Amino acid sequence: MPLFRRPSKPPQDAAATPITNRTYESESLEDAQADQDQLESGDLPSKAKIRLNRTISGELPWMSTYAIPDFILVERLRIEPLAQVTGTCYFHAATDNQGHIFLDSNLEAANLVRAYYRAKDEALSRLIQEASLVGAHAVLNARYRFRREETVVSFTILGTAVRFTGLNPPKRPLVSPLSGEETYKLMTRGWLPVNMALGYHWHCMPVGFSTKFSIARNWYNQEFTDVSEQFMQSRQLAIRKMHQDGARDYPVGGFVGVKVDYSVEETEILFMRSGMFDNGITVGGTFFPYDDAGRAEVPAFNTEFFVTGASVVRLASGKLSPSDIARFLLMT
Repeated sequence: MPLFRRPSKPPQDAAATPITNRTYESESLEDAQADQDQLESGDLPSKAKIRLNRTISGELPWMSTYAIPDFILVERLRIEPLAQVTGTCYFHAATDNQGHIFLDSNLEAANLVRAYYRAKDEALSRLIQEASLVGAHAVLNARYRFRREETVVSFTILGTAVRFTGLNPPKRPLVSPLSGEETYKLMTRGWLPVNMALGYHWHCMPVGFSTKFSIARNWYNQEFTDVSEQFMQSRQLAIRKMHQDGARDYPVGGFVGVKVDYSVEETEILFMRSGMFDNGITVGGTFFPYDDAGRAEVPAFNTEFFVTGASVVRLASGKLSPSDIARFLLMT
């Protein structure tokens, strides 16, 4: 039996109703160029401004990223939803003419790391611009996603712009990726979520014959201590960067909701001859000669560590009051 059945004859009223075809047109080249110019100048596209103005005026209904139970909890804090706001940025990391990612003198993918932070900062700035346009105090339940395709890094963030009842809008709205339940529990215990923070580090570590031979001839259990040490160093550097990133705009007491992702993978580093009389490069006691084109491929490991979290600050020993939040916003 089918899920639905198509009627053999149209209803009487339907037959008399004219059918209209809707056509959809893509954005004109002039409008697309205007949007690009606005983004490059640090402004929002015109259509985003129109959408937000129509929402704040009541012409369009507001939308929220909160689930219903979370929405009810946040409402108990006298927090009013204003609009759904978003920010997106795609950023390309610099490469050579063959698409290889550049490594600096420490064999770190500094351009790739900078691309991650630039994508995050640009997208977050656009989110905050939209929130400021509607007079928001904060963007709560900000859901975000990083993605990397080869050397293109993208960051998208979507959240609910809100207003704390009875307070004037700040110069820079707060941003929190925490859920409604998490926000409610924090604020009833005197904590205020203020920002989201990123810590990211990538290191490419060349290895010699002994490490490569141990991988190929795995006759007994053993630890690759040099890889373990490099991974721990990448972790420490990523966490240090998260601390710095989270405290750029507001004082920070700690981080909650911390999420970690990491990878260790085999790869090769392409070394180029730096001097006329260089014959090759020695790594871990192993000599790798340059070929006729002055290149040497050396086995290596990529150690990548990625950490994000919500930065919070404690303003009271009990439930936060509007005056607690107002004093903090004035200080910042």
